[in-house]
Amino acid sequence: MIKDVRIYSVYNSKGDHALRVKIQTGDNKFFSASIPSGTSKGKNEAKDFDMKKILEIFPKVRQNVIGLDENDWVTADEIIEQTDNSKNYNSIGISLALGLSLAIAKASTAGELWKLRGAKTTYKFPLPLGNVIGGGSHGGGTAWQEFLILPYKAKSPMEATQTNYEMWKVVGEELQRNGWLLSRNIENAWTASIDDLKTLDLLSSIAEDFNVRLGVDFAASSLWNGKTYAYKPLKKMLTPEKQIDAIVRTAEVYDLYYLEDPLHEDDFIGFAELNKRLHGRLIVGDDLFCTNRERVAKGIELRSANAAIIKPNQYGTLYQVSKVIRLMKKNGMVPIVSHRSGETEDDWLSDLALTWDSPIIKIGNLGSDIPKHSRFAELWNDIPNKRMAPLPILETADVEADEGKENDEEEKDE
Repeated sequence: MIKDVRIYSVYNSKGDHALRVKIQTGDNKFFSASIPSGTSKGKNEAKDFDMKKILEIFPKVRQNVIGLDENDWVTADEIIEQTDNSKNYNSIGISLALGLSLAIAKASTAGELWKLRGAKTTYKFPLPLGNVIGGGSHGGGTAWQEFLILPYKAKSPMEATQTNYEMWKVVGEELQRNGWLLSRNIENAWTASIDDLKTLDLLSSIAEDFNVRLGVDFAASSLWNGKTYAYKPLKKMLTPEKQIDAIVRTAEVYDLYYLEDPLHEDDFIGFAELNKRLHGRLIVGDDLFCTNRERVAKGIELRSANAAIIKPNQYGTLYQVSKVIRLMKKNGMVPIVSHRSGETEDDWLSDLALTWDSPIIKIGNLGSDIPKHSRFAELWNDIPNKRMAPLPILETADVEADEGKENDEEEKDE
């Protein structure tokens, strides 16, 4: 039984206030969770509040949580959802809802959140998708927001982390040697004075030496002015059709495997066109979906993307997010759990990547995401039956058969 609930104001990686929720169980054990925040937020994300508002709301929410059975995390999540009783967490805010959900889920698993869905035959550890050079709203000289690497040949989490870190160091050295280096941004990615294509020229010249695949988070909503995509440094304005053509060309020239938010957050039809034209690559929706079940369902119907970013604090409790992931897997979409730019040092995202069978986790190479890498190293040694998740290869009969088996297992687990 939950005996007490407390909340605290802590700090995230941007130096902003973040919420930490702690519960006390009847046997006097404590479990807590800290909630991150985003910088470039999608307009369809759940409502969040500042600490002043949360403190006003908390006493009423606390009354509804005290006395619940911490071992029944699904019922607890349903009560949290009912306490808010709005479509988008407009009543209690997403940070408080998710913080409670996570703390209770940790209690139900004795702090081993990766066991949330019970024992599995094999645990697949995700490949870390790391941000090497940044731009856009995160700072830097590029219009696109993140230039990413994926160590697809790594045989362990430690090797994957080391690969990303070593390439990050080499890229920094090359930027400095050429006089292009500016600084690091809020995610510890390098920022440089070169444009998007020169950035890809640099990364593609190094990528093969490190056995990584390249990706880009275009964050295209930040470029969209309602009619065209505005590339201010290049003094170019692209129509939606020309943006699609440019993305296709870029993906083919630089062999991009991962393409996140290449179009603005409401262009389901444009995404579908890209998904059709770029076979065998991950077309990933973040702002397009915002981890929202209704938007994911629309994307499935229109075949807008074959992958989606999963950020729990965009949507709701763990139970709500689990249902979104189940819907995705039933329809052959790849779930990619992701950090936020305003991260905390909590490592619950690593556990969730395992329990949700996410083949890729988007986390930083340094800073507040180090505990998440360390958590994978710890669990790799603790879990007896494990392997690295294979790189999602799309549109092949063998993969579709494997996905079908995993969907069947998912149904049994749920």
